[in-house]
Amino acid sequence: MHTLDSRSLSVGNCFGQKFPKAGEVRYFVSAGALIPSAAKQTDGGYVIEVLPASKGAQAQQYNVAVSLKDGALTVSPEKLKIHAGEGVLWHTVDPAVAGFQVSGAGKGFRFDSASIEDDAVFTHAFGVPGKYEWTDPNGSGVGGTIEVEPVNLKRAEDRDRWFETVQKAGAIKIKGKSSSPASVKIVVGQTVFWSITESPGVAITDGRLVRRGDHDLDHDHGKGRGKHKKGNRDRD
Repeated sequence: MHTLDSRSLSVGNCFGQKFPKAGEVRYFVSAGALIPSAAKQTDGGYVIEVLPASKGAQAQQYNVAVSLKDGALTVSPEKLKIHAGEGVLWHTVDPAVAGFQVSGAGKGFRFDSASIEDDAVFTHAFGVPGKYEWTDPNGSGVGGTIEVEPVNLKRAEDRDRWFETVQKAGAIKIKGKSSSPASVKIVVGQTVFWSITESPGVAITDGRLVRRGDHDLDHDHGKGRGKHKKGNRDRD
């Protein structure tokens, strides 16, 4: 699993956005912070055609997989046709993808995984026990704590109980400049969902990245203390 940071999505992270109105939305996927301004682009990138809401139909979620092909980031499927009120979830299962950002815009609408505003979710699966203090590096002041407890699988019953537990997710709501609950307790393998509404544009980031200015992090949480080279941050 990779570092907790919505600004750089990798294996174990997902970003989802709901599309509120019909129209064409053009979006871009970038490996770095220098992503094209989606609001000013009329070509390139990928297009989501948002049709008017379908009356009586259940809203669907569409998944987009990001991978590395010939040294460049690509998505599958490349074209999407959805209805207003439905959502798209970006993720990767390709370990070669070190991190990516998604940014898009349509008429009167924009979204950015590094500055999440409204009707969106970010998820992170935690694979290493410890206490994680998350914060918003964009300055909204929201933050909290995730306590990840280790798992002791001595018997078949322990394994079955763990399988059942990891199917459930922790949940945190961010509305405006507030978030709740302040602390979430999970076990190794569980996922935490952040739902964001009416936000000034937040990111969800391991607080150590912010305090250390995105420099190297220790590999684990007080044990081993092994250092990684820059760009290969500790993995959850």
